[in-house]
Amino acid sequence: MSFFDRKKKENDDNYSDLNNSSYQNPQPDQNNFDQAQNQYNDAQMNNGTQFGGNDFNQPSQAAQPGSNDYFFGQNQPQMQQQPQMDSNRNPQPGMDSGEEWQYTEQNLQNTLDQSADLKSQLRSQLLTDRSYCNHILRNVGSDQVDERKQATDRIDQINASLKEWFGTDEMANEIYLDANSDYYIFTDDLAANPDSDTTNMWQQLTMTMADKGLIANAISVTYNDQIDEAWMNYQNAGFVDGNAYLLNMYNDLQGRNMNTPVTPAEIPFDADYRVQHVSDKVDKILDADDKLVMEVSRNANHQLQIIRHYKNGTQLLSRDIFDVNGVISATQFYDHRNTNKVVRENFYRQNGTLVLIKSYTAEEPYIQLFSEGNVLISTFDNDEDLIFWWLKNQALKQNASTIFVSINSEYYKKLLELRDYGFEVIPIVMKQSENAQEVSDLIEGRDKINAVLAGSDQVNTYLNKNSKNKLDITTLKELDTPIYKE
Repeated sequence: MSFFDRKKKENDDNYSDLNNSSYQNPQPDQNNFDQAQNQYNDAQMNNGTQFGGNDFNQPSQAAQPGSNDYFFGQNQPQMQQQPQMDSNRNPQPGMDSGEEWQYTEQNLQNTLDQSADLKSQLRSQLLTDRSYCNHILRNVGSDQVDERKQATDRIDQINASLKEWFGTDEMANEIYLDANSDYYIFTDDLAANPDSDTTNMWQQLTMTMADKGLIANAISVTYNDQIDEAWMNYQNAGFVDGNAYLLNMYNDLQGRNMNTPVTPAEIPFDADYRVQHVSDKVDKILDADDKLVMEVSRNANHQLQIIRHYKNGTQLLSRDIFDVNGVISATQFYDHRNTNKVVRENFYRQNGTLVLIKSYTAEEPYIQLFSEGNVLISTFDNDEDLIFWWLKNQALKQNASTIFVSINSEYYKKLLELRDYGFEVIPIVMKQSENAQEVSDLIEGRDKINAVLAGSDQVNTYLNKNSKNKLDITTLKELDTPIYKE
């Protein structure tokens, strides 16, 4: 059953197609329609290594995107009853000529008011339905030809009606947000000390979703052993919803989301080793010849954080990195000719098994992914391919998901390919001046983008005015600017 068939089935009692004769709004007599009342002719334009203000285009309350009435249903607000003339004042033979024209004038005004109300209702319904059709186009794969054609044909019908009644179809819809979908904010990494542009984006998007009764969770894809602490700080600061969760690729691959009991690691210690205390958090391990074997660093809780291994007292061989549970998370191996160069990184699960190898030499594949039984699952030529595989096959495989991603993201272009697998990807443009090539590709239609989150009304207007294809645009809610008194 297609999206459209399913929607019809759910709305049998409150939906009719535009070309169905059972749903044809009464059309006013065009000869009597005062062109001065046609107030809708003009479109609204407001409308390296791993470690190192007002919304001008919002439809009226008659049919908000995301409500249950995005089709033309019986739950739409009913048009207010227009005042009727007293039947005793019907023109009568011999009626004073002044009373006669006043009566006719009042009837004409009532007809024009009724026409304006009907046009306003029709405009909202058409834009809401067009927004839903664009939602379908963003979610169905490029190989689902029939469903894409159904959506495209209905958009053509909607645009024809908009042009007939309002003189133009250049009106931006709000983005249709389905309450049954899961929403994620994609971020390359979660900075411990984000700049103001980053915090503004998080807060504005969180407020916008909350205004619609929705929550956006987060996805990050960079190795960061302090990421859980950073996420708690984001929640405490109000950047994200307190009930939202973070899904990090490395935490997931390494099994840190399993909440299974773990045993902290211990320092490998030979009988002839001795400890030299350097500081409260750093110890050096020396052998019987007083040559440096290891340098051990601990965190504020005195858990293991890093162990550096040395050869002959001076040559750095490798570095073990431990997670917040004191369990080994990764090992970096250094070039024996250049200790500033990492040649390989191993990543481990909480149970100690190898999950991922990253090689920085030409002799091995860049990334190798292993099962718990140490069987090779797949190899990847770059981080983009690994991220794409993880999102499609593991992180989101059971969800109908929408991903919001900043156009500044390193992985923005790769994420757009997820649309072919039924995921919805919506870019965020906070400033029209950022990432000129990506913004150019968007407005020129090269990336076939149908929906955008705009950081301000100015960005909304710019995209609406310059885009070569029709866009659904939602402006993120503005942050309140604090008022300082002298």
